[in-house]
Amino acid sequence: MNRSFSKIRHIQESNLRLEKRMLSEQVNPPVTSGTTVQPNTQYMGVGTKFCFYGSCRIDIKVIDKTSSQIITSKGAEGVDVNQLYPQVIKLVQDDLLSKKITGVTLPTLQQLEDTSPKN
Repeated sequence: MNRSFSKIRHIQESNLRLEKRMLSEQVNPPVTSGTTVQPNTQYMGVGTKFCFYGSCRIDIKVIDKTSSQIITSKGAEGVDVNQLYPQVIKLVQDDLLSKKITGVTLPTLQQLEDTSPKN
């Protein structure tokens, strides 16, 4: 497979950003049918959003804090971030439910914004 250096560099930089961006768990727990779901602190949700020339990609992972095992990792590409985000969240939630894991705090779209300093 022929890959350009800039594409490889882009992938490496995206991976570094993903590793550095461990999102805060200080988000309010989700409310379901009037009852508050207890947050599951055994797992951590992390994610990235990358947009380049009108194309965007969102990736979200859920990691077990005790074993550092990735429980699920889902992503999607498209043009509109506001449509991509709910799709990826649904994929992650469906996968977690199939594994009987509930209460995991997932990153919000605002938390996925790039706040790194620009050169």
